Amino acid sequence: MVPIGRSTEIAIGNLKLGGNQPVQIQSMTNTDTNDVKASVDQCIRMIKEGAALVRLTTQGIKEVENLARIRTELRKAGYDTPVVADIHFKPDLAAYAAKITDKIRINPGNYLRGKTPESLLPELLKTCKAHDTAIRIGVNHGSLDETILNRYGDTPEGMAESAMIFLRICQKASFDKVVVSMKSSNPRVMVQSVRLLVKKMIAEGISYPLHLGVTEAGDGPEGRIKSAVGMAPLLLEGMGDTIRVSLTEPPEEEMPVASAIIALFPKPGLLPYHPFRDLAWDPFSFSRRRSTPVAGIGNGSRVRIVSQQAPDPLTDLTPGQVKTLTVTYEEWLQDPSLLETGNKILLLEKGSLSIHEIKVQLNHFCFQNSQSPILFKTSSTASDQGTFQLQLAGELGFLLVDGTLDGVWVENSHFSHALVNETVLMILQAAGARISKTEYIACPSCGRTHFDILSRLKEIRKATSHLTTLKIAVMGCIVNGPGEMADADYGYVGAGAGRVSIYKGKVPMLRNVPEKESLEALIDIMKKEGDWIDP
Repeated sequence: MVPIGRSTEIAIGNLKLGGNQPVQIQSMTNTDTNDVKASVDQCIRMIKEGAALVRLTTQGIKEVENLARIRTELRKAGYDTPVVADIHFKPDLAAYAAKITDKIRINPGNYLRGKTPESLLPELLKTCKAHDTAIRIGVNHGSLDETILNRYGDTPEGMAESAMIFLRICQKASFDKVVVSMKSSNPRVMVQSVRLLVKKMIAEGISYPLHLGVTEAGDGPEGRIKSAVGMAPLLLEGMGDTIRVSLTEPPEEEMPVASAIIALFPKPGLLPYHPFRDLAWDPFSFSRRRSTPVAGIGNGSRVRIVSQQAPDPLTDLTPGQVKTLTVTYEEWLQDPSLLETGNKILLLEKGSLSIHEIKVQLNHFCFQNSQSPILFKTSSTASDQGTFQLQLAGELGFLLVDGTLDGVWVENSHFSHALVNETVLMILQAAGARISKTEYIACPSCGRTHFDILSRLKEIRKATSHLTTLKIAVMGCIVNGPGEMADADYGYVGAGAGRVSIYKGKVPMLRNVPEKESLEALIDIMKKEGDWIDP
């Protein structure tokens, strides 16, 4: 058994975070920070739902001043929850906000504005020390600094190093009120980035608390599933001190989902394997295991589904078909020759085992056998649909994130085969293991968003959901929009009050389109690019 190193405990206002403290949940308002009453009211709703921190956007001096008023009003109402200022692009604003809030968030990718961390950060840390203010170094996959991009590209290595440049300065200044995050709209990238960051911090004697989150997760079941696929693997490996579920829904609706994820995937005190060493796969760089195909399963192709109602009869299997093709892990242990013929599949069945024990079996088998496809079977007894989907997403995400599974077999007698299949397909898509429908990257919105993003997302989904090979991004503003949607086929990005810009990949095709004309403009571009199919 491997002990899990804990982060250093810090205080943010009256909140203790890290160390042996429980994992905390938080969110961010989507109100205009200049609307003090609306922001206070929304903060209170979030706090009542369990938010241990509340964050608000602060684009300028006016917003910072109003954030101070919001904090004062919350204290008058009896709420001492720490208030966080979200800073982008304006280093001077960070120092101002640090004097009047409990915590500030800066993004290394847009904080420097042409200057160096060594020239900007030490002075900010002095201000934070003087006012007992915490700081989050919040790296976003979609907004890495040009220097990082030139050296590493938009990779997990680049994300981790972006944070470490700032963390080394914090360490040198003996500033310990630091939280760090690695966020991406791609759960796999997020997991690899956090793992790399933790490895680097351990190597340099740093142990700052971790904030986990999948950005632009979207809404509905897909947004919840995508969040669990990204966060559960890290929580299960002992990483994470606070989480935020980013849904394109009112922020108070994020808290119950975050609470459920924490409850379903508690951090272990000990792990039966080392998360970074002695593994049959690289935990920091994704690569699908290339097994010999058996009945269409394996060879690094899309992950197949075993079901009484197979979603694709030409490539997926029923339980009856699988029985003649599988060898259980226990049978293989007793007689490894059962899988030497090349026409059998290993069956890993969860049963009463923990998901950690399954990972140990998976690792052991992959070291011994590089040829046979691997099918994972689990039987869920959860009768609540939301709980079933979150738990399955987290457990499958824990296994899928390292690219070892070739097939998935899920049973739950409380739900129809169709619903179970739909859930599995959503999980596989979130994990990048199988694309079966249009994928939407959508930000949760904040005070920087000047259009009704949830309505537009629903409108765009209704018009484009039949385009099953496309990835479409719906983003509130330019802060993370063009970056986080970098691997999307099309982007719909807020450009100001009631206006949006339309992108093809990273290229802006139309700018400042009136919101009421934007859907038609998006479809017109898809048609011109040859990606539109009439429904």
